[in-house]
Amino acid sequence: MWRETIAAGAATAAAAEDSQVKPRTASLATALLALALTAGCAPARKPDANAHAAPPANATIVRSVVGVLDCTTLSKGEPCGREAWTLTVQADGSRTMRAFFDGGRDAQQISTIYRADAAFRFLEAFSTAYSKGKLLGSGFYVADGSLLHVTTRGSTGYKAEDLPLPQDYSVLLHPPSIDGWHFGHYDSAAGGRQKLPTFVFGGVDGGPRVAAFPITLEFVGRETITVPAGRFETEHYHYGKDTEVWIMGPDRIMVRHEYRAADTRFELTQVQGPVGGRL
Repeated sequence: MWRETIAAGAATAAAAEDSQVKPRTASLATALLALALTAGCAPARKPDANAHAAPPANATIVRSVVGVLDCTTLSKGEPCGREAWTLTVQADGSRTMRAFFDGGRDAQQISTIYRADAAFRFLEAFSTAYSKGKLLGSGFYVADGSLLHVTTRGSTGYKAEDLPLPQDYSVLLHPPSIDGWHFGHYDSAAGGRQKLPTFVFGGVDGGPRVAAFPITLEFVGRETITVPAGRFETEHYHYGKDTEVWIMGPDRIMVRHEYRAADTRFELTQVQGPVGGRL
């Protein structure tokens, strides 16, 4: 008898629960249908036209090029660093190079902003150099008529000096991406070995120093070379005693740079923009 009573009670409870669930289910279905109808009738939201709009063109910039030079050792082909650079050419023909060298192998960093006129004559630059977490030195250099104004800071302190400028000269601050600009001074008609007075940033007695040295430039020939960034028509030069460079185009962009004294080879691995030597 108790089994029948329990079964009857369970059936009654199930019927009562079912009678409560069905209206709730119906109400939920009705709400979802109403929401779907509302969403379908709502006007489509227009994308914000300004959300990803390209910036307006800058009329003062004739062209801009971005690139990367990767460093490997000449002896073993092992990676030793990377230099990222950005070139802008202004409406007056002057050029600005922004370069950052990350020398992971030797824990070095060099940051440089360098400007030259349309004929590659040096105008001004700022550079900082770090090694193993310590500042080797920083410098600001400005060509002003017959003088090169130099302001440097290093571990020994601050120094300002004015150096006399020859008629023709260049300034070497070590980023390979800028080394192609020295050859804007090369007289192609004369050819042969030509000495160019070059102001070199270096370290002396724990601090930075700028001094002028004659560096010899010599044209080797036109060569087509292939590097990770592609195949390019280049001009090959000897630079000083132990450096070879391959440059291209009107902006003297560095494609390959080999410096035997430091056992380094830099090659163009990425480039975007008009370069003038791509094949």
